[in-house]
Amino acid sequence: PPRRRSRRLATAAATAAPSPETPPPARLLDLPRELLERALSRCDSPVDIARVAAVSLLFHASLALEGIRLWARERGFELPAQPEG
Repeated sequence: PPRRRSRRLATAAATAAPSPETPPPARLLDLPRELLERALSRCDSPVDIARVAAVSLLFHASLALEGIRLWARERGFELPAQPEG
């Protein structure tokens, strides 16, 4: 029968440093703000967007608000203008 790798070896392989030629993994924070807003607008409802903002610091209030505004515009709703300030 084939030998199984020990957990210690599997863990060591998973935590090994990447080679210098390997670029760092992409992060959500590296994406443009407009793309994040567009991703949020794909949620089914503004409630879902608010839930995403509640569980992730990445999707803070202003990003969630713009995602909701985009969600509404894409579906033909007209929201009141935001107050200046």
